[in-house]
Formats: sequence, structure tokens, C-alpha cells
Amino acid sequence: MNDHVDVEGTPRVRLALREWAPVLVALLHVLTLLGVGPVDDDYIVYRYASHWVEGLGPVFNPGEVPVDGVTSPGWFLVVAFGVLVGITPAIWTPLVGALSFGLLVLVVGRWARSRDSSVLAELAPWWVALSPAVAWHTMAGLGTVPLAAAIALGFHHWSRWALGRGGSAVVPGLAFAVACSFRAEALIPWAACVLTMRPARPLRPAEVGWLAAPLMTLLLLGGLRYQVFGAFTPHALGLKALPISAELEYGARYLLRSLGEGALALMLLIAILVPRGAPDARALSLAAGSALIAVLAVGGDWMVYSRFLVPFVGVGAVGAAAALSGLSDRRTRIAAAVAVSTMFTCGGLTARPQAVGEHRFFEQHWLQMGEAFGELAPQSGTVALSPIGAFGWASGLEVVDVLGLTHGAFASAPPDLSRVRVKGHHRHDGRWVLDQRPDYLILGNGVIQPTTGTVDVNPWEADIVADPRFDREYRPLSLTLESGVVVPYFGREGVRALR
Repeated sequence: MNDHVDVEGTPRVRLALREWAPVLVALLHVLTLLGVGPVDDDYIVYRYASHWVEGLGPVFNPGEVPVDGVTSPGWFLVVAFGVLVGITPAIWTPLVGALSFGLLVLVVGRWARSRDSSVLAELAPWWVALSPAVAWHTMAGLGTVPLAAAIALGFHHWSRWALGRGGSAVVPGLAFAVACSFRAEALIPWAACVLTMRPARPLRPAEVGWLAAPLMTLLLLGGLRYQVFGAFTPHALGLKALPISAELEYGARYLLRSLGEGALALMLLIAILVPRGAPDARALSLAAGSALIAVLAVGGDWMVYSRFLVPFVGVGAVGAAAALSGLSDRRTRIAAAVAVSTMFTCGGLTARPQAVGEHRFFEQHWLQMGEAFGELAPQSGTVALSPIGAFGWASGLEVVDVLGLTHGAFASAPPDLSRVRVKGHHRHDGRWVLDQRPDYLILGNGVIQPTTGTVDVNPWEADIVADPRFDREYRPLSLTLESGVVVPYFGREGVRALR
């Protein structure tokens, strides 16, 4: 056999180009977003990981009772490794994200081609490589794209092993275990594989062990969480939970918004329709449908570009390609492929200018605020604010978390559904914040509105301002950054103003 030809007779150079061209494009896509990331919440992970590596425990503020303010243990360990070896997290996490993006595109291409030889299978990796949503979250952090890569790798190799196309149970077991260490949602595609794809022969004990590794990972993490934090589940689950009617309302809006931000919800919806004759097709359909239901039920989140849908982009791309290739009429198939390709790859571009502009302003603003406060405020100073991530990381000061992610004070508070419309921001308690007697208060995200010249207090901060102690004990101040931007803040009486 010719060394330059694969077993099917396709020149290996051509195959390599087919595989690696979309990977290269994905990496170039990421380069267009340099400086747009990480998001503020990723800086929360940086601070937790840094304190843990320093021996201070998994805490946001040293000396506090540990509260599980990081929802992804796997991503926490990735960040901690970077801190341990001395790599700046804001460089390390986008690098990990970019490598994961490349791996995701490569696996999706191989996965789609392994089950479908049509031209539409070749579109699947390109849909992922050109997806504005996936590229955005590559830079945003929080382990979203590494999770997507682990799920795609696990699903693809499970299909190969279960359907007798090669491989073993080791790779899918490990890949899904890694995915579950990032987020429990990885159980959705794992369960779809368990329920629909098994070899015709009896399973060996070792195979059962590897395939159960994801479930064991979650049980182990639950036990560790209970030992360290006193709860089996992440603190954020209870903090952000709403009545089911509210969750469904938020979830429906989240899925609809996805149509204008890369159409990942549409991709998964099409994947449900894949012809279900083969076991892996049934698994794709089940995983896609279950993912949509899960996101609908939890209401999504506040972030742009469909973060809760990105982990399932591999399932969506391969399933959508298979569903379109199953259309009987050639003209209909071509028209559908062109239409969905345009939506998957270009649909989110209209949201990009505003998303990029806001991200570059806010995260950079909060970093500069943190640096200024860290330099000018007393080392023992405390600051209360809502966007705690970048500010807390840059300042090193003790932070009073107005939204309660890093402490348990709001765990039993009722959600404020009347005033607050931002998902995940519904629980607050201004009285508790003022009880902590922070030296400085930053409201309205530390931004003076250009149209009014005033601070727009966030709805979840309104009860701070309404408390009589606020007017009695705090005075309005401002600080001019080196960039010339003025930061409004409030200082407690008796605490020196920052100059």
C-alpha cells in the first residue's frame, strides 16, 4: 500500500488539509479577539486558585470561612496549575482555551466524517471554527470550551468503541470524567451514550469501570465539596435558583437570544431531527434534546454568546450535519445547508461590536480600578461592590461581595423578581452589606453614565442606598485613573479619601 494513501485511498495530504484547515481557521478566529477576555467571573477563579496555591485555602478573602464560589472544579485546577508554575492566569487561560478550541474542531471533523461521508459532514468542523459564540468563550474563560472539547472527544470515541470502529472504553471514560469535573452538565451526553450505544457483546469489568468514571468523578467531587464547604452541590446553584416559572421564562428568552448570537439553539434543534436508525444517531438526538431542555429549565445565565449551549456544540454540529444529509431532495439539502451555515457562522457577528466594546471597557475599567485602589487604599481596607472579579484580582484588597457568590449570607434570601432582571443577580441584602462596614462602596459598576454624568445604581444595589445608614455614614467621592477616567465611589466617614 502507498505510504501516502490512507486505507480508503484518499491521499493523506488531502486528508490532512481537510482536518487541519478548519483548526487553523479556528485559531485565527481567536486571534481576532485578543484582548477580549477573560470575563470578570474568570478573575474570581484566579483569586480563589491563587489563595489555594499560597496555602490560604479555597477562599476569596483570606481568613474567611470557605464558600464554594467556583462552579467548575476542573477549571479551578487548570488555573491553579498555571499559578503554581508561574504563568499569569490572564495569559494561561486564553492559551488553554485556544488549544481546546483547536482540539474541539479537530475532533468534530473526525467525528462527523467517521459517521457520514457526505459533503455536509465536512461542514461540521467549519461551523464550529467560524462560530462567534465558541470563539468568544475561548477567550472568556471559565472552562467552557475545554468542556466542549472533552464532551466531543468522549462522544466520538464512545461511538467508535461501542459500534466496533476501533478504540476502547478508556478514552471516552476519561474524557467524560474530565468533562464532569468541569461541570455536571456533561452527564447529559454521557447518559445519552449509556442509554443508546453499547457493544453487542457483554461488557468486561474494566470497561464498566471506565464508563462509570464520570459518575464516580461527580460523586468524588460532591464528597470533597461537602468536606471543605459543607454542601454537596455548588453554592451558585442555590444562590441563582429561581421558581420554575421564572427559570422557564429566562430559559426561553435565552434560547431565542441564541438565534442572534450564533444560533447554537437552532443547531441543537436540528440535531434532534437526525435520522435515528443507528445507535449513535439516537444518542445524538437524545443528547441534543436533553441539552436544550436542561438549559431551558435552569434559565441560562447573563453572559453574551450562549455559554450554557457552547459545551454541546460538538453534538449540535455533528447532529445537524447528519440531519441535513438525511434530506432526500438534493436542492432542499443544499438550500438548507447554505441557510444554516450562514446562521451558524455569521448570525452572531451583528452582536460582536457591542459585545467586544463593552467587554474591553468594563473589564479594563475594573482592572484599572482595582490597581488604583490596591495602590492607594490602606492594606487593611475593605471594598464593597458587585463586579468583584477583575477588581479583586488587581487590588488584592478584602472585598465585600454585594451579590453573594463568595459568601453564604444570601443563601436563604428570597429572590428579588420585581426589580432585578439580570439572571443570577436576584439575591441581595443591602443591610448585610452595610453591616460589614466596608471602608469603600462602589455602586453602579464604578461607571459615570456619559449621558447624565451620574451613577446608575444597579437594581440589586438599591437597598444599600435606601438604608438610612448609607446617607448617614458614607460620602460621595471620586478618583481619577491614569487613563483620565473618573471612578465614583463612596467612602465611610472617618476613612480617608483616595488621592
